[in-house]
Amino acid sequence: MRFFTNVGVVAIVLTALTACAPDAKEDPAVIAMRTTADVEAAMLAAVDTLIGVWDTKELDKLDAIAVADYKRTAPDQNAGSLDELKAFIAQTHETYPDFSIMNDGSAASPDGAFVQWTATGTFAGEGEQTTGGNAFKVSGISRYQFADGKIVSEFVAFDSAAVLAQIQASSMPHAEE
Repeated sequence: MRFFTNVGVVAIVLTALTACAPDAKEDPAVIAMRTTADVEAAMLAAVDTLIGVWDTKELDKLDAIAVADYKRTAPDQNAGSLDELKAFIAQTHETYPDFSIMNDGSAASPDGAFVQWTATGTFAGEGEQTTGGNAFKVSGISRYQFADGKIVSEFVAFDSAAVLAQIQASSMPHAEE
């Protein structure tokens, strides 16, 4: 008798679960939210890769996440292509061998991604009005725009005057004049 009672309870539970199960067609709003979340996660992963390249100097990793005509607008150095960005990253590391950038926080929306970051480094060379050995630490923010899953542009904002004061220079030694 107990066997039939247990079978009956299981049948009732399965019937209730089946009745509450969603239709095979998922709500379009749920699909859109999941798709948006996937796109935003991909954007943040691309931005994390780019920030990592600034530390590791593994410049070839940029080819997978950014377009060839990448645009960078910044107080220290603009870039009009991915090759120019790669050259700028290399030059930055020549000027500040211990250059590092930390992602302090990031967010994404369907329109792009933002990163708040802190960069540090020690000036290695000599310039017109400074000698090597002066360190800097500066915080900034970057806004990235995407197309077809790749970064197409970056807008960078930071206090370049603070960097100049810390390294005791009159111009950014890592930037082209």
